[in-house]
Amino acid sequence: MASKLKNGVLLAAAMLVSGHGALFIPPPRNAMDNILPEYSGGKSPAQGCTCTNGNGNHLEGCNRGLRDQGDGQSCMWWSQGCSIGCEKCVTEIEGFDAFVGKPPQADKIGFRTRYCNSTFNSAGSPAPLINSTLPRHAWTLNIGAEEGSGEDSYQYNPWRAPGYAPVADPCGRAGGKGKKQKIGGDSTFVDNKFAQMGDYGSKLPPSVNKTQWVAGTYVEVAWGPLYNHGGGYQYRLCPVEEALTEECFQRTPLQFDRTKQTLVWTTKAVPGADHTTPPVPAGGTLRFPVPAPVFVDEGTWPVGSTWARDPIPRAQDGRAGLFNASNCPGPTADSAPGCVAFPPPCPWDHGILKCEGLDCHGTTMGPCSSDWVVGLVSDMVLIPKDLKPGNYVLSWRWDCEETAQVWGNCADVAISSP
Repeated sequence: MASKLKNGVLLAAAMLVSGHGALFIPPPRNAMDNILPEYSGGKSPAQGCTCTNGNGNHLEGCNRGLRDQGDGQSCMWWSQGCSIGCEKCVTEIEGFDAFVGKPPQADKIGFRTRYCNSTFNSAGSPAPLINSTLPRHAWTLNIGAEEGSGEDSYQYNPWRAPGYAPVADPCGRAGGKGKKQKIGGDSTFVDNKFAQMGDYGSKLPPSVNKTQWVAGTYVEVAWGPLYNHGGGYQYRLCPVEEALTEECFQRTPLQFDRTKQTLVWTTKAVPGADHTTPPVPAGGTLRFPVPAPVFVDEGTWPVGSTWARDPIPRAQDGRAGLFNASNCPGPTADSAPGCVAFPPPCPWDHGILKCEGLDCHGTTMGPCSSDWVVGLVSDMVLIPKDLKPGNYVLSWRWDCEETAQVWGNCADVAISSP
C-alpha cells in the first residue's frame, strides 16, 4: 500500500506503541477466555495482562490475586488511530491498514498527528476538529509544554478532550485491528473459541454470572494497567436489550465519589515497600487512598459528565520531541527522575523497580507508577436511584493521552430497586 493516502493523511508500517489495560471489577465479558487451560494461573500463549514486568511471566504465570476473576486477554481489547474531533478511528476506514505519528517519535500512534482534517473524517464528529479542552491540572504527560505549541505533541489524543475521540467499539476490538490490517507493536490477539482478532466486544455473549447492584447506592469498580499511557477513564451503563453503541452508553455516565479513588494491591505482596508503607491488613490486601485525586467535568463529552484522571504516573524511556527533553535522556525510564510524568501517589515510590528475565516489557513499573501490574485503581460510582431495574452492561472507557488509543471492556450487571 502507498504510504500517502486520502487527503494528506500520511500512513506507513510501524512498530507501534500500545498501552494496555482491563476492567477487573466487575469481571468483563472480554475476560471469558480466562477459563481456558492456556490461561490458567496467569499463563498465556503470548502477552499476559498481569504476569509480566517482574511479576511472573506468561510461561510460568503468577499469583494474580484480585485480578484473577478477570485477565485472560481482557487487556487486548481497544480502539486505535482515534483522534479528538474525528468521526472514526482510522482502523474503521476502508483502505487504511497502517499509520504512524510524526518525528521524532513517528512510531507512536498520534504523536503530533490528528487522523482527520477539514475535508476528511471529521464531519460526523460531535465537535469536528475540536482542540484540547482538558484543564491543565488534569494533564498526565508532557505537563510543562505550552498548550498548542510544537512541543505539545499529544494534543490530538483522546484524553485531551475526554469522550470526544471516536471508538471502534465501546467494548473494545480484539487486538485493536482487523486480521488483515498491518499494524505493528502489541496489536496482537490469540484466536480461540470465544473471539478472534478484529472481533467487536459489543458482540460478545453476555456473562452467565451477573454482578448484583442496587439503584441509589455506590458500588465498587476497578481497572488495572499493563502498559500505562496516562489519560483518564469513565464508567457508563446501557440496558442489555439495546444495541451496545457508544451513543447508548453516553446516555448514562456514572458519577464518582470523589473521595474514594484508591490503589488496591492484588496480593499481600507490596513490591518496593519501605518504612512509610502502611501495614498490610490481615484479612486482605493493602488499600491506599489516592491523595488529591483529579476528576474532570469541564470540556468533557457527554457535556458535563465526569471523568477520572489515571492516578498512576507514566515513566517514559525518553522525551524526544517533548518539553524539556533533556530531563529524560533515555534509553531507559530510570535514566533520570524527569522520566516520571508526575509524583507517584504512594510516598514509598522512589523509582523503577528492577526487572530481570522474561517479559520485562515497556518501561516496567515502580511501586505505584508506570506499568503497574500488581494492583487495581478502585473507585466508587453511584448507580442512579431512578434507574429502571433490570440487566445492564457496564462499559469502562480509558482515553489515553500518550497515544491515539481508547481501551474498552464491558461487564454484565443486574440492577434492582432500592
